[in-house]
Amino acid sequence: MSSFVEFERDVVRVLLHPHMPPGQIEDLLDSASLVSCEHTGAGYFLTVSHPALPHSRVVCSEPMILGRAQDIECGFVVFLEGGELTLECHSWGDAPLPADLRERPLAIQPVG
Repeated sequence: MSSFVEFERDVVRVLLHPHMPPGQIEDLLDSASLVSCEHTGAGYFLTVSHPALPHSRVVCSEPMILGRAQDIECGFVVFLEGGELTLECHSWGDAPLPADLRERPLAIQPVG
């Protein structure tokens, strides 16, 4: 079972596209090991490990991605470092993101 929910898989595909080949991204999405998932109130950090991930730091933030679910708007950044991937999901408004956001249907779209 994947450590990622469906919208996270879509976000990772878009943000990693310039940094990894598609087959390697799919392998990562299917077989990465969950390290942690920390809800911060303003969003969450999902961290996984996989042998194909780089050891040096890479920040994947382009294209900007907007996530929407009803009245919720959020953005995403992926950090690669030390054989781990951390997906940051953060609020784009003043309201904190709900703790169950990962369980909701979230539509994503690149911005700009």
